[in-house]
Amino acid sequence: MTYQEGLNQIDKATEKITDANQLTTDMVMNVFLFTWQWWVALAMMVIPWVIWLILRDRKSSARIFSAGLLLMVLSEILDAIGVSYGKWAYPVKVIPVATVSFSFRLSLLPVFAMLLLQFKPRFNPFIKAIFFGASGAYVGLPLLAMMDLYKKIDWSLTYSFLILTSIYLLAHWYSRRNSFEEISENNGDNH
Repeated sequence: MTYQEGLNQIDKATEKITDANQLTTDMVMNVFLFTWQWWVALAMMVIPWVIWLILRDRKSSARIFSAGLLLMVLSEILDAIGVSYGKWAYPVKVIPVATVSFSFRLSLLPVFAMLLLQFKPRFNPFIKAIFFGASGAYVGLPLLAMMDLYKKIDWSLTYSFLILTSIYLLAHWYSRRNSFEEISENNGDNH
């Protein structure tokens, strides 16, 4: 295959992605919008962030939020890869984008992780990570599947458990970096 043929193939693939997004938009707007599943997904996008705003420790919220952002970015990248390769899908969506589920990866998971990071910060992070991974993989995903918000296609929940556990440990490690303390100390000196 020549370079130009490769570009032509990419054009065809882009057209298929555009068609998939249009089909997803049509289904959300004409079938799923305002169903109870849609409302649950919307609540999963909004309520965790409201809880975070209420319960967050203002002294450490920037540090913990940074770790939450890291978790969001990593989980969204891995999620996009999994959806792209047909390992799982998100049938009912609040925002009609074929490959993204904002409610789970960009709200529920990071807020849950940030709350775990904030509360009992000296508690064993491995136990917290296992709790986070098990809750997400063996409780959260099956509940989402029962509500048609998640569909496992060619995937094991144990893989999700291992990934979620690892991502939590990375977020924990990141949230404990000394650079956060240095920034905090420097800001304290200026006031």
